[in-house]
Amino acid sequence: MIEKLRKLGLTGYEAQAFVALLKLGDAEANEIANRAKIPIGRIYNVLSNLEDLRLIRAQDTRPRRYECVEPSTALERLLRNKQEELKHACEEVEMLTNDLASELSGVRARKPGKTFWTVAIGDQSQELVQECILGARKEILFFLASQPCSERIKNKLKFEKLPEIINAISEALEKGTDVKVILSKEVDFSELEDSSNIKKLLMHMGNEFNCRLAAIPATPFHIIDRENVLLQMLNPLAPNELFAVVNVRDTKLAEELREKFFAIWEKAEVYSERKIKSAVK
Repeated sequence: MIEKLRKLGLTGYEAQAFVALLKLGDAEANEIANRAKIPIGRIYNVLSNLEDLRLIRAQDTRPRRYECVEPSTALERLLRNKQEELKHACEEVEMLTNDLASELSGVRARKPGKTFWTVAIGDQSQELVQECILGARKEILFFLASQPCSERIKNKLKFEKLPEIINAISEALEKGTDVKVILSKEVDFSELEDSSNIKKLLMHMGNEFNCRLAAIPATPFHIIDRENVLLQMLNPLAPNELFAVVNVRDTKLAEELREKFFAIWEKAEVYSERKIKSAVK
């Protein structure tokens, strides 16, 4: 009981005094101190704090006598105080986070001289992709031109299974990051255009966000800021499912893949043109 009251904001002595007085009914300070095993020199300060919290009442006599408010009322007041304390703590943490975000955004690591790579498997693979997207500063290139890959992406988007990724891309677009996507022209994405998640991206179509269509049966990859490459590995036991993502930080590899991406991009069909043609038909 004492420990639970402490978690609601009371000190050890305050919790002990409250419980002792609750059992006594009403009592003088020295009785409460004896029952709660609190030094007599501390009891008056403890009782004053409990009065300030409106957990006990005092009878203005000599000597003063005290009694607890109803336990349900006391707990309600403690709860409100704790909620207010947590609210202020959350506000302070949020302000601290915003300040740090501003400060850390100016910190840039020196260009790495060696290749660095990591692998994320299963659910962690999407977390890695999301992390890289959120860390992008200038450019994100998504190469998803193979039919199986585009079908997999379409099915996940259809059932809204990639909200974190879409939100990350949307946040990147809001920051002014240039995002280009190459999808398979053998897959019809038009039925997704009414999705609230996809509308977030289409709002930027033709500006920060651009999409083209091709038919290239190649391994899906993403390029972040011309230095990070994300390679997708499919599950050999379930080819339609993503097994892992390999993140390779290598500017030379990123630049080579970027050149191939734009070679395909220049010949690819603009998504908006396809949409207009479909509407006319």
